[in-house]
Amino acid sequence: MAASLSRALLLALALSVAVGAAGCRSVAPERFGELNPRLGELLLVGFHGTALQDNADLDRLLCETRVAGVILFARNIVDAAQTARLTRELTARARACTGRPLLVAVDAEGGRVMRLGPAAGWTATLSHQDLGQAGDLAQTELEARRIGGMLRDAGINWNLAPVIDVGYNPANPVIVGVGRSFGANPRLVAAQARAYITGMHAAGILTAVKHFPGHGSSVDDSHAGFVDVTDTARPDVELVPYRLLLAEGVVDAVMTAHVYNRHLDAWVPATLSRPTIDGVLRSQLGWRGVVVSDDMRMGAIEQHYGAGDAAVRALRAGVDLILIADDRLPGDRSASAETLKAIRRAVRRGRLPAGQVDEALARIDTLRSRLTVAADVR
Repeated sequence: MAASLSRALLLALALSVAVGAAGCRSVAPERFGELNPRLGELLLVGFHGTALQDNADLDRLLCETRVAGVILFARNIVDAAQTARLTRELTARARACTGRPLLVAVDAEGGRVMRLGPAAGWTATLSHQDLGQAGDLAQTELEARRIGGMLRDAGINWNLAPVIDVGYNPANPVIVGVGRSFGANPRLVAAQARAYITGMHAAGILTAVKHFPGHGSSVDDSHAGFVDVTDTARPDVELVPYRLLLAEGVVDAVMTAHVYNRHLDAWVPATLSRPTIDGVLRSQLGWRGVVVSDDMRMGAIEQHYGAGDAAVRALRAGVDLILIADDRLPGDRSASAETLKAIRRAVRRGRLPAGQVDEALARIDTLRSRLTVAADVR
């Protein structure tokens, strides 16, 4: 009887401790209430359509989800006049709904990865490979300034470039094979990227170096599926451009790669990896600015993790801004809405610490504040 009573008391005590611990993991209701309206600012989202008018999904992104930014693709671009009109509508609507400037992003590396291309009436541009092979830093700066002027006139303020992947693997299909690397020499890559960033800044455009910690060694494409670089990655080479450029203070943001390297993290790819993002990028390399994920709809992520869970994992790892290239899911579902629901649940339950969200939002605010400075260049 006494033994049974003792066991019952111990069980009750254990349950009490467990319940208390669970309660401690939940964010206070008032704190969640403060953060909830701003959680959409952790998203950078691609949409469908070429105008804001009669586009309810796009209006929802801007005024209900209240995203930090949007990203344009070929599906959004007809010609220069239409693109400029679209971005004016987007930025005005976002300002009216949120009181904040809108990040309007695009992939404008040059060469084959150039959303403002000849098919829509713009002049052709040189690829990173073209510029690296020419070896003329002045030419690189001028070409970047020219591309930046095209973006500025189109109302785009953030170029998700340059690529600073070191292209030492000639069999690489997604970087080297399509001319997206400045070269195989990491110091040459850093010098070219520095000139490219200088040209973009002269045009008033923010940048993002990519793809951390390096995609140039892979033999697979993370757009298509899981990419393991454990046996091909060379951090002693691939991190050199990051060390140099981050130390110089010229970088606006860093984009992650969806590559898996078991030497860095035995469980998940870089975008979801705390040892990689918070450990290597933030602690070892000292980066204090915005970290933006590569597209979370890519096969390397979407085929292996739920969109919402992957976003929470990335934010916990040290990513600040979740990129969703296509908001449209089968069955008229919204990828951003599902992702935001998962983020809200994680914050409310304490799985995603409120303090970490505060830090991410502060870094995004700092990046957006630089849009004002960039606008002064116009």
